[in-house]
Amino acid sequence: MKSNNKTLTNEISALILGKLHGLNAKSAKKLVKAVDETAKEIVKKYAKLQKEETEEKEKEAKKEAKKAKEKAEKVEKEKAKAAAKAELAAKIAIVTEDEVVVEKKGKSSKKKTAEVSEEVTSKEASEEAGA
Repeated sequence: MKSNNKTLTNEISALILGKLHGLNAKSAKKLVKAVDETAKEIVKKYAKLQKEETEEKEKEAKKEAKKAKEKAEKVEKEKAKAAAKAELAAKIAIVTEDEVVVEKKGKSSKKKTAEVSEEVTSKEASEEAGA
């Protein structure tokens, strides 16, 4: 038994035995043995419960760390996807000689899209009128 547990056992026994008095020697000897054994059991259970609580806290900490890691990986993947999309858009813009559409926070620039659609609509209208 560890010294801390032994000390705690002695303290518990002393507190309990201090409240009991008035027995003959034979009965007192039996009582002291019973109190000491019970105090040892109590301390063992106490130590076991403390150990279980620390293990549970460690498990919770590991779960939280795992969740944080997964979240960081998810954010990193989203950033990589956004960078890939931006790179693709830049390459497409080079080939089509259009301006590069920059995405901010997952939303594309609607102003540029509206301007392009107006140009296409006006060209189609002029072609239809001319035909």
